[in-house]
This record gives sequence, C-alpha cells and structure tokens, in this order.
Amino acid sequence: MTAGRDKTGDGPLKAGAPVPQQDRTCYEQSGYSPDAAAAIVRIDQAMGRIRRSMQKREQVTEIIRELDPELDLPRLDVIVAVMHWHPESAEDAAREVTVGTVAERLGVDPSRASRLVSDVIDLGYIRRAASQADSRRIVLEPTDRGTALTAAFRERKTAAMVRGLAHWTEDELKVFADLVERFTLWGKVAAAKPVEDKAAAKGPMARQD
Repeated sequence: MTAGRDKTGDGPLKAGAPVPQQDRTCYEQSGYSPDAAAAIVRIDQAMGRIRRSMQKREQVTEIIRELDPELDLPRLDVIVAVMHWHPESAEDAAREVTVGTVAERLGVDPSRASRLVSDVIDLGYIRRAASQADSRRIVLEPTDRGTALTAAFRERKTAAMVRGLAHWTEDELKVFADLVERFTLWGKVAAAKPVEDKAAAKGPMARQD
C-alpha cells in the first residue's frame, strides 16, 4: 500500500501551538537562528504531548480491553518482553528470556517482575521451560494463546497506525523515521560533557553574522 494524502483534499492536520518567546530566546542565545530556535521549541512541545500520551497509553489500553478484559498494561508489558517485540539488536532478539530479563526490560525489581510473570502464566500467555543452552536454567516462552494474542494485537495496532498516518506521503514517512530515530539519541548527546569553546557550542544552524 502506498501512503498518500487524504483524498478529500483536507490534507494533514497541522499543529498550531504558540511558541513561547522566552523559550525561543534561550535557543537563539545558544546560536540558533529565530526560525531554528522556534522549531526546537515546537519539537519540545511535541515531545511533551507524546510523553503524556505514552503515560496514558489510551490506544493500547483500548486494544487490550477488547482482546482480554483480564489483561492490563503491566502484564502486557511482560508479554512484550518475553516475545521480543522491541529488541535492541539481533543478539537481543535471540537471547533467552528469564524473569531477570523481564525485570531488566520493564525497569522493575526482580520481585515485582516475578509476580507479574506468575500472573501472565496464570492467564495462559506464557510458560516456564528448560533452557536449550542449560537445562538447569528456567526460561520463559509464549504459549499458543500468547502467540494468538500477539497476532490480534498487531492487527489492531497496525490498523490504528494506518489511520493515524493516512495523510502522510511515503517520502514524509521515510524522512520522519530517519529523523525520529536520530532524535532518540539526543539524551546521550545532551548528557555529554559541555563544550567549553563558545564558538563550538553554537548550533549547527546558527546565524551567520
């Protein structure tokens, strides 16, 4: 399917939030042009909306409510961890999953992870099994019911994404994917040692005096 703009001619929705002058001035003082500074503030505003949306996870909550009223977000996250929905690398996708892995991926303590894992096992979505590498080690794997849930969830999530991106062109999707992936690394850059040379600290789109 080729992505395209709305055939009704309405085009994509455009955000029109005002750009606070005080915030924009901060970036201008760091060497960015007024337009670039305004763009950075808009990025920050958009990230705020994304964070609030992710905290509520309304879309995901609605999907799992349809699929299984007994399932909730923390237990869905266990299934996600066990089934490698979002691996960091090929090696990560191939690793065996233990309770410790679940704790690591969910960012919770092992005791909390153990309780959640037991709940999801009781719901029939995952099971304990002996490790293929070391039979003394217990790992977690999806059941047929867990695999079916994954397929149903992906189907509904795909439909929601298709609706949400209906106004985007193929070029916009590719460019945005590259930029948002690049932007996810901003935290590492921001946490780096500050640049002492003021000239070197200026933004890449700084004004030319």
